[in-house]
Amino acid sequence: MKKSSVYFDRILSKLAQSYPGTCALEELAALVIPPYNVQKKFRENISAQRENQAKVLDALILLDDQGYIVLNPATDESFITIKGLIKINNTVLCN
Repeated sequence: MKKSSVYFDRILSKLAQSYPGTCALEELAALVIPPYNVQKKFRENISAQRENQAKVLDALILLDDQGYIVLNPATDESFITIKGLIKINNTVLCN
């Protein structure tokens, strides 16, 4: 099982690509977690998707606490801060 910190760079990269917009939790979970497995039962896939979303949400909460993103708890949407852009050294700042 991967720790939340493993997802940090992927999450920050995705949020930087959508800067200055936001991304929903489902979009970010799909980015960092493997897609639906057709060989598993539907119930197993739903359970795995919820578990994966929980892992991504944990990572988002940690990134929010560190000031790299802002997480809207009401909508589960996130956007990257300038501090987050600097952390991943993205070229968005040059635009």
